[in-house]
Amino acid sequence: MSPYLHFGQISPLYIALQVLKVPGPGGEAYLEELIVRRELSHNFVFHNSKYDSFDCLPPWAQRTLNFHRRDKREYLYSRDQFEAAETHDPYWNAAQRQLILTGKMHGYMRMYWGKKILEWSRSPQTAFKTTLYLNNKYELDGRDPNGFAGVAWCFGKHDRAWAERPIFGKVRYMNEAGLKRKFNADAYVKMVDSLARAK
Repeated sequence: MSPYLHFGQISPLYIALQVLKVPGPGGEAYLEELIVRRELSHNFVFHNSKYDSFDCLPPWAQRTLNFHRRDKREYLYSRDQFEAAETHDPYWNAAQRQLILTGKMHGYMRMYWGKKILEWSRSPQTAFKTTLYLNNKYELDGRDPNGFAGVAWCFGKHDRAWAERPIFGKVRYMNEAGLKRKFNADAYVKMVDSLARAK
């Protein structure tokens, strides 16, 4: 619903009232995202003038990412390579291709997508700029408080410190094994391939 909310085609209040009418699992989680997360994003952008830069991150996230900025990266990609979905990772490439083809991306993949840009960029600052650029250029809900907060979340905003590791420091890490525990990632790649063939 994010693009529809972004363009004002539907009211969050209307959606919430409709969700409350339908019993069953998932309603509470949906409302938490629709109301709590959305309001958190709007407050973040309203109260943080640096919402569109690396400087919007909490001090702990900036410190840990800067401390690890010179860590060796197994893969490094330019903005152009990211934009063209030319990485070694078929899951990441599928997410970027879905974004370009449809203006949307699977929600869990959007988090993975941002985390991997951080992992495969020369510095966390470069990664932040690349992630925001691609999000704002291709996401239908780009240039929106939810988009700005979503990008910042990939770098530690509205999250806690985790166990320290290379490149990420104490920022939450994601990998392809996690994708495969959440859903059928290979079927997702096939779905995006079929979308691309249909275009």
